[in-house]
Amino acid sequence: MHELTLAKDLWEVIKNKVDNLSKLRKIKIRVGKASGIDKEFLRHSFLDHIFPENGLNFLELELLDEDILLRCKSCKKDLTEVNSLNCPFCGLKDIQIVKGDKVYIESIEISSQ
Repeated sequence: MHELTLAKDLWEVIKNKVDNLSKLRKIKIRVGKASGIDKEFLRHSFLDHIFPENGLNFLELELLDEDILLRCKSCKKDLTEVNSLNCPFCGLKDIQIVKGDKVYIESIEISSQ
């Protein structure tokens, strides 16, 4: 289950950004649809492992989808889906993923008290 490993890595980033973990209130994480990450396994990793292990059962977690955006490097057209390996505009096989293949922390909310 690589979602737990990913959750642990994200948690390390969060811990390095926040001075007082007890002031954490909400974490928003973007999950790209092409990342290969199962959002429910990632949620489970945080809610059932990381938060309880750190005494943060009150912490809210929001997992947000990030749509896929592709771009043909040849003709520079943006695509949201491809039904083959070829660009539907120019026919070449020079397509790159611009977004939607990553998982990242979008925001961290902390209490002012």
